[in-house]
Amino acid sequence: MVGVKSAVGHRVKICFICYEYPPGLHGGVGTFTQVLARALVRLGHQVRVIGVYPANYAAPDYEEDEGVHVWRLRESGKRFAWIGARYRLHRVIRRWVRSGEIDLIESPDCYGWYMGWRRMSVPLVARAHGSLTYFAHELGQPIPRTGGRLEALSYAHVDAWIAVSAHTGDVTRRLFALPSGPDAVIYNPVEGPSPLVPYMSRTPGHVAFAGTLTPKKGIEFLIDAWPEVFASHPEATLHVYGKGSADGSTEARLAQRLPVPTRSSVHFHGHVDRPTLISALSQAQVAVFPSLTETFGLCAVESMACGCPTIYTKLSCGPEIVRDGTDGLLVDPRSPSEIARAIITVLDDPQLGQRLACAGPRRVRESFSLDAVIPENVAFYERAVREKRES
Repeated sequence: MVGVKSAVGHRVKICFICYEYPPGLHGGVGTFTQVLARALVRLGHQVRVIGVYPANYAAPDYEEDEGVHVWRLRESGKRFAWIGARYRLHRVIRRWVRSGEIDLIESPDCYGWYMGWRRMSVPLVARAHGSLTYFAHELGQPIPRTGGRLEALSYAHVDAWIAVSAHTGDVTRRLFALPSGPDAVIYNPVEGPSPLVPYMSRTPGHVAFAGTLTPKKGIEFLIDAWPEVFASHPEATLHVYGKGSADGSTEARLAQRLPVPTRSSVHFHGHVDRPTLISALSQAQVAVFPSLTETFGLCAVESMACGCPTIYTKLSCGPEIVRDGTDGLLVDPRSPSEIARAIITVLDDPQLGQRLACAGPRRVRESFSLDAVIPENVAFYERAVREKRES
């Protein structure tokens, strides 16, 4: 496991609001929160996580995870139950603040968790992981009326906010008409395996994709690109990791897009835990993430951390995270032929694959590792707490 070398000053008591903390089904926000919380605890900070969860979320109502205290408040499933659940969340956190158990609260900006909160004596921090408003704007879709309103009202209450990429910060500032940009741009921390699987030891022709099976992740364009890859490399297999639909209809619909001869070469693995995903990325010859929009792209950076040659998007934050031709390859996700050519290029050129397999982990160590970003987070938290106390 990656260590954190930097010294810290004051110990901060942090409360994260998270609605998908592992081990249940989770996305990038859940992974981010767990990695950051564990690292902060190892440095001596006190960390608790609380959020609102469906009644059937596969995790206990309370647990301790490597020193992180985790509470899960359940929704009843009744109409408008989310309103009561949010009230309970606010009430619990307010009690913690009054008793001096927390110094700072951080929430993702999606769903607007601070909406309606009264002023508190500790700073309210938002981290722009990608709000409903952000993704609707990026995809050219109508902004959800209720969700967009909640998010706007929530931003009105924050004392400080962080963006996980410069692109995300700029777009978020404009969408919510905020008076200034983020108080900090801090990339997500990413942990990679150690030791790395050598590139030449990876499974030949093994291509991986990871992400929720929604249009914004570009999975349909990847599926449409696959016949061209298969025609060039009949031995190649595409392995898709990510949450589809409970009844398998999403996977079936995607399979139907494929010509019959290619269908047996595409494997849908569903949602898997992080160790399984890291193992898959450590065995793949190339991984592809043709997203139409991202705020950071945790899976793509995890792929680089695993030493897997990575193909990422030219859109949104893609060029900020992956330097085309240096750390990985960038493609227009709307072009199946461009996606196919990039995959074929890596499969055809072992020297390129080897070069990207070495460059990816180096890029992660320099810009996205715990050692790189944890000190930035700690400095931000200490500053936010100090400024709130002085205000």
